[in-house]
Amino acid sequence: MNSLTTEDSGRALAAISRPLIVTSADLPDNPIVYVNSAFTDLCGYTMDEVVGRNCRFLNGPESDPAVRADIGAALAAGRSIRREILNYRKDGTTFWNDVTIDPIRDPAGKITGYIGIQQLADAARRASEDKADAEARLASIADRLTGYIYRRVMRTDGSIEIVYCSPSIYNVLGIEGGEAARTFYDHVHPDDLDALVAAVRDSAARMTIFREEFRLIAADGAVHWLRSDAPPRRMANGDIIWDGLAMEISAEKRWESEIANHALRDPLTGLLTRNAWRQALARQLDNDGNRPKRCAVLCVGIEAFGDISDALGQHMGDEILCETARRVAEIAETVAGVTTRLAGDEFAIMVPECVDEASLSSLAISATEALARPFYVGAHQMTIETGLGAALSPDAEPGAPAADDLASELIMRAELALRWSRQEGRNAHTLYTRERDDRFQNRALLAQSLEQAIAKDELELHYQPLVDLRSGRIVSAEALVRWNHPVLGVQRPDLFIPLAEASGLMMPLGRWVIEQAMRQRQRWQAEGLTTPPIAINVSGSQLLDPDFISIVKSALRSTGANAADFEIEMTEGLLIEPSPLVVAALTALRKMGFTIAIDDFGSGHATFRYLRDFKVDKLKIDQMFVRKLVLGSTDALIIRAVISLARSMGIGFVAEGIETETQRAFLAREGCEIGQGYLFSIPLVAEDFAWLLMNEARLPLRAPDRHSTAQHTGTHRR
Repeated sequence: MNSLTTEDSGRALAAISRPLIVTSADLPDNPIVYVNSAFTDLCGYTMDEVVGRNCRFLNGPESDPAVRADIGAALAAGRSIRREILNYRKDGTTFWNDVTIDPIRDPAGKITGYIGIQQLADAARRASEDKADAEARLASIADRLTGYIYRRVMRTDGSIEIVYCSPSIYNVLGIEGGEAARTFYDHVHPDDLDALVAAVRDSAARMTIFREEFRLIAADGAVHWLRSDAPPRRMANGDIIWDGLAMEISAEKRWESEIANHALRDPLTGLLTRNAWRQALARQLDNDGNRPKRCAVLCVGIEAFGDISDALGQHMGDEILCETARRVAEIAETVAGVTTRLAGDEFAIMVPECVDEASLSSLAISATEALARPFYVGAHQMTIETGLGAALSPDAEPGAPAADDLASELIMRAELALRWSRQEGRNAHTLYTRERDDRFQNRALLAQSLEQAIAKDELELHYQPLVDLRSGRIVSAEALVRWNHPVLGVQRPDLFIPLAEASGLMMPLGRWVIEQAMRQRQRWQAEGLTTPPIAINVSGSQLLDPDFISIVKSALRSTGANAADFEIEMTEGLLIEPSPLVVAALTALRKMGFTIAIDDFGSGHATFRYLRDFKVDKLKIDQMFVRKLVLGSTDALIIRAVISLARSMGIGFVAEGIETETQRAFLAREGCEIGQGYLFSIPLVAEDFAWLLMNEARLPLRAPDRHSTAQHTGTHRR
């Protein structure tokens, strides 16, 4: 042992920076004969406290017996060994020790001792444990996913294969393990397989994110909808790999299907909803140019239905509506027509082929007679009186408006004819004539003077409050343009806005609205009023104009306004297939700080897929749903479902057209927080709206307060 304790050897061992122990093999129980200062620093013992003791004293109750046995066996066999073991310091704290033990031999090869070099392994051990814990958690999460994790490979020969699926796929497919990855495409719904493969190949060709919705069929026949997103990456050998996550969206699809079903059929009468029927009319008009006959629309309204329903009760009122719907459907069958419940006590028939006005008049007479026949509701014999208005589609002409616009115009004409009919007396019928339509009497004059109206300050903005449905507090306002024509008086926006679109004046009109709304809000702020956000309506032609964003930026600069204080409202139709220009404009507006809202949601064709593809901040449900709710004759599931889905997607929700307390209470109960409508306020001139802000008004105001408001400003106008 003298060779192990010479002065030179001691200095050499002491210079080693890692903890070191030397034991003797010549003495009983292999005692420690030397430790360096790095060891004493690590363990807290002095050399005198450890020399002569076996290294076992560093072990404790949590030291692994198997590791201790491995070390003992290696020493007995004279072999080197490296292990990790939990050791204890003098103060009782633990540390993970990565120790390497080698035998020391004399010139004859006899083992005279052992040298153990240690390394603190706490950090590495924690990292290893954290990794193992993370892997365990990931495995647990993957097993419980409502979907699965996968790896897809497209080989250089074009073949596509799923090479890995997490075990959670067995929950989706309802099977007990097996080759789910290898047989994956056998479970894809046949109607979705081609589109899924095409999406994979498109992602590979363009190296863009794979994004697709598809169905898998489980062992029990159940269909599961899934949505998958995965970026591609190309390997050195040319293969393309997608590591992705497929999440189950079956519940979302069921909601969308339910909403679509309720949007197609009136829950009370079973007839098509107004919107679904209008789409059918538009399709018919789209084909009409290639057909020898024109189509027509008949609108039917029950006279004094409100009085009847009040006298007999809502249940009896619903029975009358259902019987009227049945008769309207019978009339439609005679002409292969399509029926709808327009709203409340009004119905309509689309007649796909109508020769001329004489044929339409004959049909209107027979329809009026059929509706006037007595019928029974319970024990009560009833006879209802109706009004009927009819309109014939115009002859197809080159350059005619789009089918959707023609459908809207034809419906408006039939509804105008119904209004004229009701003015003439009960059980009357009236055909639309352009001569009676005051919309056209002054159209030429309006078209000529609209451009000058902007320069001559004939336009003004009115502001309709949006309120918190529970507190009545004003949370924002919608800016609505009005035209005070010096000769013709106040003109309705539904008349002059289409004129602006048709005459190419929408951009200057839109510029005026944006700048005026921004200036007015700045004035209110300068007056010390707490001013809520202001909503500004924009049209498709504005969003498609390449100069639109520059106009908005210029308005912000010139007025000193902040984009975050304003909301941009667009109609739902712009989401049907949004053009790149529309998407680019909306993206730029959002980056500038504007809130983006969809107005009249539910009146068009937009689906929640479009809402996912382009994030909007707010939905304003079309007021026709609210109007039906007021009459107590439309199933509230449509509103309830849209509110629920909007909330789940993190989109704000506003109900338009609220006119009764019953309606407000229902919407508030269903979780709708914001509302707009005549229950709270008509659109107000700037002075009246400022008065509400100044007095921190809660809407609706009590009758005396509303009267005093009008007296205060003297400017209430519809």
